[in-house]
Amino acid sequence: MLSKLTLRNVKRSSKDYIIYIVTMAIVASLMFAFNGMIFSQDMKDLYQEFGIFIAFVGLASFFIVIIVIWLVHYMVHFMMEKRSREFGTYLLLGMNKKQIASIFRRENMILGFISLLAGVIPGMFFQIAFTNIFYSIVDVEYHISPDFSPWNLLLTFGLFLSAYVLALFRVKRKFKKMTINSLISMDKHNELVKNEKSTWKKLLVFISVAYIILFNVLALTSNMSLGSVWFYIAGLVAAIYLLYIGLSSFFLSYIKKQHKGIYKEANIFVFRQLSSKIKTMRFTMGTLTILFTTALLAWMVVMMFTDYQNKELGKSLAFDVLVFNEDPNYDFRDELNIISEDSVIEDQHSYNIYENGTDHINQYLYEHVDGTWRNDLGSSYFSYDTYIGISDYNYIRSMLGYETVDLEDHGYLIHSIERVRPYLEQLAASGSVIDNNALTYKGAFSDPLTQNGMNGADYLIVVPDPYLKSMDPYYSLLAVSIKDQAPAGLSERLHSIRPSFLSEIGGFNSTFQHGQGSNNIISYSSLVLVRDNDIVEVGLALVSIAFVLAYVGIVFLCAALTILAVQQLSDSSKYKFRYSILKQLGLSRKETDRVVLKQLGVYYLCPFVISIVLSMFIGLFASERFVYYTGIQAGIFWYYLLAVFVFAVLYAVYFIVTYVGFLRNIYH
Repeated sequence: MLSKLTLRNVKRSSKDYIIYIVTMAIVASLMFAFNGMIFSQDMKDLYQEFGIFIAFVGLASFFIVIIVIWLVHYMVHFMMEKRSREFGTYLLLGMNKKQIASIFRRENMILGFISLLAGVIPGMFFQIAFTNIFYSIVDVEYHISPDFSPWNLLLTFGLFLSAYVLALFRVKRKFKKMTINSLISMDKHNELVKNEKSTWKKLLVFISVAYIILFNVLALTSNMSLGSVWFYIAGLVAAIYLLYIGLSSFFLSYIKKQHKGIYKEANIFVFRQLSSKIKTMRFTMGTLTILFTTALLAWMVVMMFTDYQNKELGKSLAFDVLVFNEDPNYDFRDELNIISEDSVIEDQHSYNIYENGTDHINQYLYEHVDGTWRNDLGSSYFSYDTYIGISDYNYIRSMLGYETVDLEDHGYLIHSIERVRPYLEQLAASGSVIDNNALTYKGAFSDPLTQNGMNGADYLIVVPDPYLKSMDPYYSLLAVSIKDQAPAGLSERLHSIRPSFLSEIGGFNSTFQHGQGSNNIISYSSLVLVRDNDIVEVGLALVSIAFVLAYVGIVFLCAALTILAVQQLSDSSKYKFRYSILKQLGLSRKETDRVVLKQLGVYYLCPFVISIVLSMFIGLFASERFVYYTGIQAGIFWYYLLAVFVFAVLYAVYFIVTYVGFLRNIYH
């Protein structure tokens, strides 16, 4: 009997909360796909350092499980409230509270199981698609093959089950405290809108907006210290919740003052509905806005990393092989033997970078360039300014396919990354690059030359070869061009020549200060760079971060949109009566559709617009810093607009589904 009742309720709930079930199925499919990549043998073969991907997915799963617990807990409470009359009737018919709680828990567990089953098959396709994308990034052929792991199914099932068990943990206690009377009147809870004196609450809107503006100004002007940033973020979260508390009173006040347009069409009906809904959902709306903002910013970072990988990663690794040695007399014989074992060397050139015992260029850049740094772990620049002879410079330019240059008599050039070029040109204009003014400034270049600690850190001063006689060799470099693609593992074999290389820059010789350049956000510096090996390694790290952030963003957004949709669709049966009154008052079907569109539109637009405003300035500031620190050629609006576009598309899908479902419910 109870089993039949449970199954009947599940069948009914699966119709009423189809958006919730579909969303949980999407979450299950993504969870299955990402967990599957952890156990995938294809991915293990691709990833030599698989730990970083597992760590990213594990961290993402932690946040996903938290959001799933929150979503399920919210939906359980919501369904309990909507079905409270039904549960009260069960009590009147003689069922005890323990039986009702058991039925309700089993219904939700079955709904969760249905979502999980619905998500497994798409999850397998997602896993194959994601693996294919990873393989295409490293330009390795991938033969599509089902890579099903029972451990993946067990892990996904365990995470899903844990989320539901934790979300349903207090159901029995809640039913135990309820009486027949409280259950019968529970669904009236949201209709109790008090006409409280709310003048002071309207002020919360202005106070919250003022704080949000202050927060954005501080973010844009970089006036938040690391120690105080969490304080400001906590204030921002509080301002979001206070804004929704104030908005309800603001709309009520607007209605009471009978402003122009309030009686136009059915505006008063829409404002009243909106005010009531925000009043009963203000904490939830605040939470949804935070989730929307988080999802938007996460996708913006995804766009940044993807664009960097497509545009800049190859440029930062200009040479097929580039090897550093702090000994200026090092001959690189062992390195060339290793390279020639499995590769055909087309061209190679070993050369020196020079110094003259001065560091005034470095000091100038430390003082003027944002992002430069010095501490016990390293520094942006070498101990001394870095120079190269014109013959070596032209040789490595020709290796990269650039035109050679002429210094003429007594000239010098600057070769730097784009970010520091204006500062060096200004220094050159003042005559302060070459101390004794023995050379004349002839121009600057910014072609990719791997200047993250190899060909200087951010810059090189190119001088005539005779001028080098007054300088000392600083360190040595080996540049190699090889035919075809570098063999896998070449980088590790070159590192293995000297185990101290593995301790990374600065660790092998404490007296040598190695500069790493001023790139901060994505910085890749090593003593051995093998283009084909390192592009795979760095590319996989970037795409792992991008995938995981996109995963978190989609789940956050879908969870939040589910709550918005379910709230409206569930209330549509109640609105059916209210809209029938509007019909009796003379509204046509077309006018009624327009009122519904306006009601849902304003309801959906509130968190949408607020999250757009909240994330806009933070996003633009982050974009500007990303473009500045990576040197990527992109507009600062580009990443944010792309993220908003993805956000708006998903938002529109849920809105259309809600609108269609709402109309169906009030007309049928």
